[in-house]
Amino acid sequence: MALTGKEGLFLDLRGRGLTAEGIKEMFPPSSYFVASVDGSAVPGKAELLDALAAAFRFPGYFGRNWDALLDCLRSLPDEVPAAGYVLVINNSASFLASSSRDMEDFTDIAGEARSFLLEKFKVPFTVALL
Repeated sequence: MALTGKEGLFLDLRGRGLTAEGIKEMFPPSSYFVASVDGSAVPGKAELLDALAAAFRFPGYFGRNWDALLDCLRSLPDEVPAAGYVLVINNSASFLASSSRDMEDFTDIAGEARSFLLEKFKVPFTVALL
């Protein structure tokens, strides 16, 4: 499935030697909400959903499934107002490494969320790979 939201979704910053300070310069906290996860701690779907729930401060009723993830990502402007949203994945080479299907599903959902946020709220959603 080709989603227009996938274009520009991933920002590959690997090999640039960026630190947390470099990310703050690219995405100033005064404007952007930046969530970070450790890709080496996210081998599959269950760990991804838990990590994203914590990083984005999803509500306690988050259902920990793909549909709930999409709902919560689409609701970010209502829950955490910002001019844009960035998911920083540290150790991204290990991110969802044990399941290509989970990576495909995550990419589809993140792309749908990106399209929705751009269209409805005019705010970007980006996944930065470190």
